[in-house]
Amino acid sequence: MGLTIHYNGKLKNANDLKSLIDDVKDVAIAEKWDYFVFEDQFENNSFSEIIDRENLYGIMITPPKSEPFSMSFLSNGRMSSILNFNVMQLGNDINEELLYAVFTKTQYSGYENHKKLILLLNFISKRYLEDFECKDDGYYWESRDEDLLKKTFEKYTNLIDGFTSSIEMIPMNEGENLEDYLIRLASITNKNLK
Repeated sequence: MGLTIHYNGKLKNANDLKSLIDDVKDVAIAEKWDYFVFEDQFENNSFSEIIDRENLYGIMITPPKSEPFSMSFLSNGRMSSILNFNVMQLGNDINEELLYAVFTKTQYSGYENHKKLILLLNFISKRYLEDFECKDDGYYWESRDEDLLKKTFEKYTNLIDGFTSSIEMIPMNEGENLEDYLIRLASITNKNLK
């Protein structure tokens, strides 16, 4: 649970990869965020129809207290994260819906960093990507409403803090399985909210 940005798309041109990496790296350096560059050029400077299971292309940045934010691509030009890439390497079956679903949880990084990532996504998507989609749990992508983003962060923080407090105050009964415990916890918490 936590506020997350979900996104997917495809690089318009294989030869734009280096420019995209440079733009994202410039933001990471300016913000003092960690970054890691994967491969910075596609083989023959073009996409391949068969996915290369050995190489991931692009860059990953990590704002403080955030999950990594991937601007990374498979050899076919479609976005994929390092996690998805690693899962793909484990088996032969490729679930395309999951393989191309990229997300970054920003809950603990704060609304300011969340906003910066959304603005970066907006710039990158307009300049370098096609078939791009974004779903923002903070609603900033859709609304550009900073007050709504702040309120959404507060709501998620209160929910997480409340759940944590409930776990600390309401212990699991001896012999109670996890599912029953969570149902009992939710029932008690729900009564207290009314």
